[in-house]
Amino acid sequence: MKKVLLGLSIMISCLVFGQDIKMKKGIISIDDKEWANYDGCGMLDSDCSIQKGDNEIAIILHKVNDLAKSDRYNPKGEFTWGEVKFLGTNLSYDVKETTKSTVKALYKAGVFNEDGSFNIDKVNRLVEKYGSEYTRQYYQNNSQTVIIQDSRPTNGLNISIGR
Repeated sequence: MKKVLLGLSIMISCLVFGQDIKMKKGIISIDDKEWANYDGCGMLDSDCSIQKGDNEIAIILHKVNDLAKSDRYNPKGEFTWGEVKFLGTNLSYDVKETTKSTVKALYKAGVFNEDGSFNIDKVNRLVEKYGSEYTRQYYQNNSQTVIIQDSRPTNGLNISIGR
């Protein structure tokens, strides 16, 4: 009985103290207060923009096929992540979460000042915290050369001299 009461109290406290994020009709509301505007943050959209004042944050979806990451459940090796770009600052970081959790992280970090400008110190801290491991891994390591040699024998008589 004590375990059930403990479990219920933990669930209730999580529901009471959690922030309510709603994204409807181009407006992001957190705890029924308008926080920012958005455009194109649907489930099937490949890009999303969040705007407050004159500053804008772009969330761009990247999708690659990495055969090294293929397994029984993912035979094509599809790998998807989002890149959060603070437009005009040349700063970005990578996320593997949904749009709502990214919005929650941006809100908690306080990346926007009251006038809608970026709080650069908090943006730098957020970029330092999350980094860009996926973007670096998939787009900046292009210097590898892969040589594939077809070494199947052909039909008939095969003579190899000098090997």
